[in-house]
Amino acid sequence: MSCDQDFEKLYSPSQWSKRFNSKEVLEKHVQFIEHHSRLVREKIPCHLGNSYGPGPKEKYDIYGTDLNNHAPILIHIHGGYYQEECITHSNNGFIASVLHESGIKTILLGYELSPQRTVSEILERLQIVLRECISYATKLESRALYLSGHSVGAHAIAALLTDLKKSISSAESDLIQGVFLICGLYDMVPITKMSANDLLKLTADTARELIPLYSELDYGSTKIFIVGAENDSPAFVSDSQKFYKKLHLMGANCFLTIIPDADHFDIIENLYDRNFQLADFMVKAIKE
Repeated sequence: MSCDQDFEKLYSPSQWSKRFNSKEVLEKHVQFIEHHSRLVREKIPCHLGNSYGPGPKEKYDIYGTDLNNHAPILIHIHGGYYQEECITHSNNGFIASVLHESGIKTILLGYELSPQRTVSEILERLQIVLRECISYATKLESRALYLSGHSVGAHAIAALLTDLKKSISSAESDLIQGVFLICGLYDMVPITKMSANDLLKLTADTARELIPLYSELDYGSTKIFIVGAENDSPAFVSDSQKFYKKLHLMGANCFLTIIPDADHFDIIENLYDRNFQLADFMVKAIKE
């Protein structure tokens, strides 16, 4: 394997699963999330397709509209390297199943992908919809708000949270009690050297501006739960460990967990299972 191939593999989570080969793990992941999200849409009261911008993917879905106004809310941003068409907010609805059973509402955020939007533009638009959803939670008098992101969804939250908290009222900021960053990548510079950048078109300078790992951050008292998967790409696991160390050194209220025997894909799929370690942990953290 050439050096270029080694580098591509290092930042390609599908190459590291011990369950299936690279092609199969992604195909089975998409099949799983689409099937179980359909089931969830059929059984949980929801309000789908709320628009926050002109783009066809700039929508969000709310699950658990039957729950009382004070119910806690989880806002989730899906992954896909800001370009993967087959992973959307719609087929991430499956994560609402366990949350709804536990009395927690779920909001799933969609976003336009590259090359239709630059990464910077995607993050700007996500900032807008996050403020809109925080306002929604405030008007309902929700007792708590949590954010979660998987893969680049985790990167988005880590990159946006400091400015987001500055742009909202102190009461709204206090409402954000915790953040779950699942299998995130917190240094985007290596991506500029990958084939994935053919669509992202990130320059090294722009990538450096989007690095939570080396940026000045202020998350206040919000609890930051950094979660990695044992069988994920070593680059993603390393980034989670480095980001935890950064936050810990700056005095943030942060925690690091590496889920054993999980990979980049089944760590999120298994949120459909109440007995899965991460699903149980998230429910208990939100309900405490």
